[in-house]
Amino acid sequence: MRYAIVSDIHSNLEALNSALEIIDKMNVDAVFSCGDIVGYGPNPEECINIIKKLSVDSVVGNHDYSVNHREEEELFNVYARLAMQWTRKVLTVESQLFLKSLPFFIEHRDFTLFHGSLEKNNPFRYILSLQDASLSFENIKTKVGFFGHSHIAGYFVKSKENRINYFPCISGCKINLKADEKYLINVGSIGQPRDGNPKGAFAIYDTEKQTVEIIRFTYDIETTYKKIVQIGLPRFLGERLFSGV
Repeated sequence: MRYAIVSDIHSNLEALNSALEIIDKMNVDAVFSCGDIVGYGPNPEECINIIKKLSVDSVVGNHDYSVNHREEEELFNVYARLAMQWTRKVLTVESQLFLKSLPFFIEHRDFTLFHGSLEKNNPFRYILSLQDASLSFENIKTKVGFFGHSHIAGYFVKSKENRINYFPCISGCKINLKADEKYLINVGSIGQPRDGNPKGAFAIYDTEKQTVEIIRFTYDIETTYKKIVQIGLPRFLGERLFSGV
């Protein structure tokens, strides 16, 4: 089986469409999402409709969650908060209910999907360090876990001796999965990369070859930027897309 794993679309329609054009040519059997379909960007309704149309199974991200749980917004910075308040106003009731229906975790036969961490009491915790990763490795039952949230493409490996290492995938990478190791793979962000590379990112998991490839792609940032400015969202949310921060 071949799976495409996307994450952190963040209402960026241009980036999502560009990624899906590439994925469509890669003969995948299904597409999955690590959450945060909405937030920050100018096209939340359109992005949700695409996810629904393609029957993409998705977990809930913290921005998705905040649409129906305003208390989550208290943890956001001022830019994220303003974008979320605007997002609530433009989303249909149907889309709000769709986001409300998304689970925190998906345990597939070939992998586990989550947004921030596998800690049931703190699913939106960031995995940024080896210690952060160790907590999720303790809870994972499958060989591979895919996540997002930090918008930084890279992966953690736990050896049979229980040593954990981290490898960045800022320019993309190919991971050859070993039978005696476990992996937590951050697939990066479709719509708002923060690893210094403005190119979007997603993963292709080939279960037969036992490989995961992080793919970086270009999209029309200028159009997304202009939309953000035109609808009155903070200009910074568009400017950051050009530098990937």
